[in-house]
Amino acid sequence: MTNLELNTYMSDDVPEEKTPSAKRPLQIGLVIAACLIAGCYFASNTIIGKRQANLLEELNARQQIAAAGKADIMKTWLEETLARANQIVEHPLFQLFASELNTLKSDDLPKPLAEQLPYMQNAMTSFVQRNDIVAAYLMGENGRAYLASSNAPTLSDEQREKAVSQYRSTSVSITNLRVMGSQLVFDFVIPVLPVQKSEKNSTNAVSGVLVMTVSATKQLQEMLEPTRLSSKGEISRFFQAKEGALYLVDPEKEPFISDQASALSGDQAHEFQLRTFDNLPEKAYSVASLVDGTNWLFLQGERTGTALAPLQTFAYAVYGLAVSAFVVVMSILSGIWLSLRSSNAKAMADQYRDFAHQINAQRRLLGSINNTIEELIGLTDPNGSYVYANPALANFVNFPLQAITTKTDRDLFGDQTARQLADLDKKVVETRQSVNSILELEINGETRILRVEKSRLLDDNMKFMGIVTVAGDITDYIQHQRKKEELGRKTISILVHMMEDNDPYLAGHSHRMSELSLAIAGQMGLPSELKETLQTGANLSQIGKISIPTEIRTKESRLTDDEMTIMRGHVDKAEKLLSDMEIDPNIITAVTHMYERMDGSGYPKQLTGNDVEITGRILGITDILVARISPRSYRQAISVEEAMEVFRTNPEKYDQEVVAALDAFLLTPEGDIFKDRISD
Repeated sequence: MTNLELNTYMSDDVPEEKTPSAKRPLQIGLVIAACLIAGCYFASNTIIGKRQANLLEELNARQQIAAAGKADIMKTWLEETLARANQIVEHPLFQLFASELNTLKSDDLPKPLAEQLPYMQNAMTSFVQRNDIVAAYLMGENGRAYLASSNAPTLSDEQREKAVSQYRSTSVSITNLRVMGSQLVFDFVIPVLPVQKSEKNSTNAVSGVLVMTVSATKQLQEMLEPTRLSSKGEISRFFQAKEGALYLVDPEKEPFISDQASALSGDQAHEFQLRTFDNLPEKAYSVASLVDGTNWLFLQGERTGTALAPLQTFAYAVYGLAVSAFVVVMSILSGIWLSLRSSNAKAMADQYRDFAHQINAQRRLLGSINNTIEELIGLTDPNGSYVYANPALANFVNFPLQAITTKTDRDLFGDQTARQLADLDKKVVETRQSVNSILELEINGETRILRVEKSRLLDDNMKFMGIVTVAGDITDYIQHQRKKEELGRKTISILVHMMEDNDPYLAGHSHRMSELSLAIAGQMGLPSELKETLQTGANLSQIGKISIPTEIRTKESRLTDDEMTIMRGHVDKAEKLLSDMEIDPNIITAVTHMYERMDGSGYPKQLTGNDVEITGRILGITDILVARISPRSYRQAISVEEAMEVFRTNPEKYDQEVVAALDAFLLTPEGDIFKDRISD
């Protein structure tokens, strides 16, 4: 198929032989050889340096993801543990008991409080046992523990001082880890607020402090344990900051918390660097991520031997190619020189034959290098039949290497993948440019994800000879990314559940909005991207209300103008919170536009007409419908039809195309099921 003979690159015109001195050709040859060696050396080092930079950039990205993921998981665990503490901290009886204790003028308990003490003691012990907590204490402002769970250890002076200082703050504090017996523990220092907090008495808003001691040993062991995706050279470390220094925490090895500060500083820990670690014979590339709200950070690294292992094979290949290029060029130049010097045609033919043997040897060397490359390489002719495949491709499709010639993509990958590859081939031919794509395919009973690059192969006359395909298996990387995305979705789900649990009127609100929004999108024939935006936006639509005071959100009468202004501030809060979480901007737009109206009477920006995104218009109508058909303490629920009539009679406010789509859905069997479920 290809004419790669040596004479393709050689001139047919042989210059007349001259008779220079015997030393001059040798000197010229040495100069050319030295220039070629220098050029090959610097070119090889440049290519290898770029490859190393790319490897380190990819390693940095993976380690950033891994460290941040572990920090997020630890933060979620802390939030879940704190949420369980709210069961007792926000209980009215517990708050009232703490308030009564806070008003005492002496250490002696009055009889009513003394009679309540055993009951509260049992309640706290039950809470500790039920939630697998080490101990819990109710602390007074004088540093005295009025309540303690059964078998709770004696409080240290540091714990008492921390509890007393908490009376000056209404936020929750998390202490540093410490060793208790054979486990690592820390304290949640949680302010107990009065049952009804007075605005005039805001300087004394804390009526008690709950000190909850929690074991972190099991959680840290799980976080630091290698996973299926961990490489042999992976390093996971956990550090605790104290007085500006970092101390290594190892839940498996005593003394569990190092007595000596690490050479690693907190400022440098967040930078991707090559570092030296204790008990390791080689350095490692690493980066750290802080657990929000704590002095803890996870450091993720990989030893240089493992991190740069692919570079060694790549370097061998590059140097091999450089040597091959040097030998080939020098062979050609030597052949030309010898041919010009020879007056005997037979001697010249013998010399060319020797050169051909050398070139074939170099081709074999190039072939052996090609056989070690992990990328899948194939060459197809203009008809789509394979004329070459490297061993990596043959192993991937489980086909004998010799049998691949004349086969097509359909023979190797099946109909579905073959159609995708054919589309890429067509694009390469039409655009005359290289194309890249990500393909997901079933091969040998399992799903694999490939990064595919296709380019044209041209001969010396720029004639199209076929298509070169180079593919890399990126399944592990993509699956790791999807796992991170799933972790993000779970975090969002936790936030939504926490919000709905904190407001009885919001229970199920987001789910119903999501159901109706998807139904409207289906009736309107919107693309799948907008449907995903609507579903996520519905689930996050009420998230800004977390920042609104509970007494306003759950008020049993209509809000005043000032309270309504505060309530409307939840949109800006939602926008800031979602932006900090790096949520898709389209989702943020949908959430912030759902309170705008077509006539400009909405908020927060009084947008009009098509300035209100379609996703915001849909979410706005479903939000109103779900709210109006649900009862509130200050009004009765209305029927679905009554709510729809409001939309129909106010076309200046509500997009009538959206209203019509909602009407159409409510007339379907699925709409009947929705209305029946609402009325139950």
